[in-house]
Amino acid sequence: MEYNTNNMWQPAQSSSSFWISLPQVNLLKNMNLVWEQHIMWTRMLLISIAENLKDLDATRSRLLENPRDIANIFRRFYGNMIANTIENLLTEHLVIGEKLIVALKNNDMKLASELNTQWYKNADDMADAFSRINLYYPRDVVQKMFYNHLQLTSDEVNARLRGDYTADIKAYDLVQKEILSMSQFFVDGIFKQFPIA
Repeated sequence: MEYNTNNMWQPAQSSSSFWISLPQVNLLKNMNLVWEQHIMWTRMLLISIAENLKDLDATRSRLLENPRDIANIFRRFYGNMIANTIENLLTEHLVIGEKLIVALKNNDMKLASELNTQWYKNADDMADAFSRINLYYPRDVVQKMFYNHLQLTSDEVNARLRGDYTADIKAYDLVQKEILSMSQFFVDGIFKQFPIA
């Protein structure tokens, strides 16, 4: 797989055929599911905050289950300590993200700027953590992916908060494509590090 100019992962060009095993298919399916849930429940939280919906607490609670769901996939390969680190960093990512949405909604640009800085620092920490566990997760590549994720999510948030629902939906479509690309990247790295028959 290689990172293309649209910041998406795609199969490297090759004339040879290839095959993947059932465990590989299942790993990709499970990885895709938890990352799609990550963006879906983030979106639900954004809508709840933006539209003052009564489901905010329940939506937040469900969203905050997601870091453990993602970490549990990595736990199988890397153990509890690393999985717990991933869970904690993803939880921090979501908590900062919620605070940022609220600050932007309240037009508190000073706080929003501070939170945005924290958000990108968290992305740097995630790039550090992932690059330490797998040589197929180069830090600069992981950092670029997470930065792209933050930018696309910010586009979605800003469109929703200004009431441009067409742009909001288009932004979410881009977030979805990006997160599936990220999921494929993580699965590819696991395949390379831990050959799965």
